[in-house]
Amino acid sequence: MLQSMLEYLYKAVTVWFFGFFPFFEIIVAVPAGLAIGLDPFSVIIFSVAGNITPIFLIEYGYSWLMKSSRIQNWVNKLYSEKVSSNVNKYGIWYILLITPWVGVWAMGVAAKVLKMKKRVFIWGSFFSILAYAIVTVILIQLGINIFT
Repeated sequence: MLQSMLEYLYKAVTVWFFGFFPFFEIIVAVPAGLAIGLDPFSVIIFSVAGNITPIFLIEYGYSWLMKSSRIQNWVNKLYSEKVSSNVNKYGIWYILLITPWVGVWAMGVAAKVLKMKKRVFIWGSFFSILAYAIVTVILIQLGINIFT
């Protein structure tokens, strides 16, 4: 019993880590989780949890980073009022469509630089990541069923 719980925990942490790590994220976490034997529901939960963690790190670590004048100057050069206005107007759609393709780390930084509303960014990221994880699990399961 204890051994199976530890094995499950090991697999869950592995999927969480793949979801958290830049460039791996959902696209690697979901197939890896299914390959190591986690059930689809657990794969979705732990890959989404790992992939949403950077959002909170960026959201709450940003103010700490902005204490550096060098970083503040760099961010001010990247800021565009016109783009920021569009992002806040249509932000949820940007997040839902772009996050799976560029990753949460890049979207997190872009959202902070463009001064996107926190609630829109966090909830949009969560639903985008969740939808992408569910779709990926479904497509992998369909592919496995076709070939078996």
